[in-house]
Amino acid sequence: MEKTRVDDIIKLNKADLRGKLLCFPTDTVYGLGALYGDREAIERIYVLKNRSHDKPIANLCAGIDQVEELGIEITPLTRTLIARYWPGPLTIIFPTPGGKVSFRMPDCQPALKLLRRFGPLATTSVNESGEPELNDYRKIDARFGQHIDYFITDPWDFTGTASTVIDITGDVIRVIREGSIKF
Repeated sequence: MEKTRVDDIIKLNKADLRGKLLCFPTDTVYGLGALYGDREAIERIYVLKNRSHDKPIANLCAGIDQVEELGIEITPLTRTLIARYWPGPLTIIFPTPGGKVSFRMPDCQPALKLLRRFGPLATTSVNESGEPELNDYRKIDARFGQHIDYFITDPWDFTGTASTVIDITGDVIRVIREGSIKF
């Protein structure tokens, strides 16, 4: 695992991150991420975490424009939610022609720098599936260091509370996971 600062990693080309895993701070916990749509790297996340493929991985974005660029429809209600809660700990599950996809905009400058440079990242917490999140470099290195390509060392204060996850694919907002935002 190579330790680096966000200002150094954003000097890389997007192609340099294909197949790679990054560990970086977000506003809630450390994130384990891969380029959006990078099937090889995303599969590495599932294997690393012993995560069931039935449990999708959320995506982080730098703003609503990155979601719209993917052709995802943003309803007026969703725009209102995004205006109120992004950046912040709200993950929104959107409908797509192929099913569903979720996005969140973190309130964390190192993460936002990565997202602005490389686009959306498929991201999850750093932990074995079902276990508590790891938010300490030494613990992350001991457990997952040999599997993570880059560890972003920029400091950030975590809330330690998972994001609230809502599903807007139906007629009503469904709360999938209650986090720091209450509905």
